[in-house]
Amino acid sequence: MNLSEVTYPKDTENRVQNLLVQEARRKAKPAPRWRKPALLTVAGLALAGTTAAGVYVALAPVEDKRDIRCYYRADLTTRPPVVGVPGETKNPYITTGTFITGFDAKSNPNPDDKNAGMQQTADPINQCSRVWDMGNMLQTGVNDDLIPEGFVSPTPGAMPTVEGVRDQNGEPLFPDPAIRASGNYIPFLTACVVDNTVAVIPGPAEVCARLGIPTLDQK
Repeated sequence: MNLSEVTYPKDTENRVQNLLVQEARRKAKPAPRWRKPALLTVAGLALAGTTAAGVYVALAPVEDKRDIRCYYRADLTTRPPVVGVPGETKNPYITTGTFITGFDAKSNPNPDDKNAGMQQTADPINQCSRVWDMGNMLQTGVNDDLIPEGFVSPTPGAMPTVEGVRDQNGEPLFPDPAIRASGNYIPFLTACVVDNTVAVIPGPAEVCARLGIPTLDQK
């Protein structure tokens, strides 16, 4: 039986998956770094079973972290509509990254590299948290349900005024203290891997397993 064919009781799904992810992160064992991207999805495979069934959690590394995907919601395929353009849709994510200061695109030694001139992202969660804070991830009718009732969003177009904001891991949202946060809602985010690219998805630690994709191995 393939792992993708395994089923299990709905009432134990979240509990078992969450335990597996947390255990994998807490006691991750050294695993070979597969050279071929096609094999990354099985790196660090962890398998656990119960009398009813079994589930799996995979950890996969990503070598190139210059271009990060920030997903609107825990959905890899649904394409949101383009506001103001009837019938047009866009990717279910926004890409983000940090450009190298002073990079000269005209003298780019790797013209075929679509990510040339961008830095490796050390903290994908923090990177996408900034995109959420700026309001770029908030799409009316697409992910309104992610914003908790009672949360007060900033006035559209208002200048950022929030200081000292930190992400879910306690890191400053912006490394430069002179940069103020906008104050838009930032959901709990989890770093997964899609198409050998870091995919930061709103949801708890087990959201990657729910979607059938690996959790990012950040070691």
